[in-house]
Amino acid sequence: MRLTKKIISTFAVLSMLIVLVISCAGIVPGCDKANDGNTVGKKGQLTIYKDRVMVGTDATYPPFEFIEDGIIKGFDMDIAMEIAHRIDKDMQIVPIIWDFTYKIPEDIRLDMIISAVSEDTEKDEVVDFSDPYYSMEYLLIVLSDAELVIKEDLTSKKVGIIDNKVKDLDIGYLNEFSIEEYKEVLIMMEDLRNRNIDGVILSIPVGRNIVEENNGIYRVLEVTSSLRTFIMVFHKGSLLRDIVNMVLKEMFKDGTYQQIYDIWFSFK
Repeated sequence: MRLTKKIISTFAVLSMLIVLVISCAGIVPGCDKANDGNTVGKKGQLTIYKDRVMVGTDATYPPFEFIEDGIIKGFDMDIAMEIAHRIDKDMQIVPIIWDFTYKIPEDIRLDMIISAVSEDTEKDEVVDFSDPYYSMEYLLIVLSDAELVIKEDLTSKKVGIIDNKVKDLDIGYLNEFSIEEYKEVLIMMEDLRNRNIDGVILSIPVGRNIVEENNGIYRVLEVTSSLRTFIMVFHKGSLLRDIVNMVLKEMFKDGTYQQIYDIWFSFK
């Protein structure tokens, strides 16, 4: 009888260990190396692991986050790495798919998300946001041989913009031009080349690539900030949010942020 109980007890312990191993594997890569007193998902902890920050990103939006040679790189990744360094943590990137179906509060793998995310006030009650760390910039682009020197030379002239980007820019800025809305970038750029319009306004990730890949055809007349800002996402009540905000202020103040910015957004 005692032997039977012992066998049952041993089987129960083994079953529990198997469940824990399977559960751990489903939480984060390398979780089997993190059983050193760390508690996953415990409310109020600085990070879910003591030794590293788990950072979620959807690596499909260069230059903010993208995959090159199997490695996730980009402006956001450099910002997150600098934050992790300053709080004396390693950083582990967790690939996610950021879309309207993504359930932030349910993803206990992550300490934070940085993925060119715009603040969504509808989610304020279920997640916390960092202070804005980036304001989306737009480029005012003209043909290289156009006799246009400053933005004011385009006053009341036809300037193209993708229709769903109009809301990102100050209405007063747009009113300086005769705005032509487009659905597709390629058609808009063709109209510029054919001189059907005098300039275009493009977000910096798209505009920078077009200018650099078509060397000599286009030039940037002006860079302007927009109303669209990017933030980092945290679980509700995360202690990490306030610390990240403090680190961001330090990075802005000591010039580190500008150095990272110049790597990804300065022109060749």
